[in-house]
Amino acid sequence: MDAQKKTVDARSAVVFDVDNTLTPPRRPLEPEMAAALQHLSVPFFVCAGSDLRLIAEQFIEPLHRFGYRGSFEAFVCNGTARYHCKLFEKLSTELVERFEMCSHMGEARFQHLMQIIEHALKLPEFQLPSPMRIIGDKIVDRISMINVIPIGRPREPLGNETYANRAFFKEYDERTGFRRRFLKHLRQECSRLSLEEIQIFLGGETSFDVVVQGYDKSYAVRSVLGRGFERLWYLGDALFEGGNDTAILTFIDTWQGTHPCPVKAIQVNNWQDTLKTLHTLKLL
Repeated sequence: MDAQKKTVDARSAVVFDVDNTLTPPRRPLEPEMAAALQHLSVPFFVCAGSDLRLIAEQFIEPLHRFGYRGSFEAFVCNGTARYHCKLFEKLSTELVERFEMCSHMGEARFQHLMQIIEHALKLPEFQLPSPMRIIGDKIVDRISMINVIPIGRPREPLGNETYANRAFFKEYDERTGFRRRFLKHLRQECSRLSLEEIQIFLGGETSFDVVVQGYDKSYAVRSVLGRGFERLWYLGDALFEGGNDTAILTFIDTWQGTHPCPVKAIQVNNWQDTLKTLHTLKLL
């Protein structure tokens, strides 16, 4: 790498979504991707909808096992909780900062929001037919956001039964538009009940991310830009309407700097597509 490229790359970075961008959906990182991350020519950050426990299981721990050595920052819970991750002989993660949704909204408004979600999940039109089952928690308070999972989220690592349940739900959702209908309902209820600051996105293949406006994935991008990077690529699989990566598109569209927005958002379809994109961008 010549001196000029080193200078350019020193001011550039890439921010990755995790699920279905760096890994297969809710499955561990593949060794080919771990090797690619070790050889990136620019620093990288990850920005995930899931919490640290899930991201550690799905991405950080496999990355360490496959031999990655280095450090990076992980913005989890839809970008609003930042951890410094050190992967050397030992693996360590340290919380740097975290937004607290309940404190920001106030206890009464936060509980009102939870009641809206609980009521929606009980409506007849949102009951799931067999063979789907509820496995785990349907509402998870992640402190900086709320995750809503109509089929439930197990607290233990996913097994064959849970993967089969996810597959049933994904097929049902694609056939009936279940998540789009549920998303529309929740958004309408929040607007009707004066919770305009609440934003709701599709998360992964089975869930919904409920966040406070501005405390979404754009929070991570703002944080990275605040460190002096002059060019960012954001790679994610949910840059479609309603997806939780669309906060990045809103950030770009509403950019008010004196120079063009330094962030470019790129839609990918899976982790293999991410690898192809990195080669196209000449970051590998």
